[in-house]
Amino acid sequence: MWVCLNDAGMRVWGDVFPDGKVPVCSMTFQEAKLGPKTELVILVAWTALSEKQKDGVLAKISERWGTPKEEVLKGILRIGLPLRESYTTGTVAAELRFFI
Repeated sequence: MWVCLNDAGMRVWGDVFPDGKVPVCSMTFQEAKLGPKTELVILVAWTALSEKQKDGVLAKISERWGTPKEEVLKGILRIGLPLRESYTTGTVAAELRFFI
């Protein structure tokens, strides 16, 4: 399963996901508290990412928050990696073979 990044998502994550497809863990978005706001998010399927993508995610988050990559990774492994719905088309897709 995956979601496609919209224009805003491509500006933020396009270097990590150049085809705009992000593997996800579920078919639905859920509410999560991100900073002071509650937003709809979907969890990225961390184990489905390539090592290059994982490193790109860790570098980007580490730089933005001023947190060592190791700490970022611990958080991702503990609670998951949320992706804001506002960065996606809002639709989860799956291969057609899952529906046959």
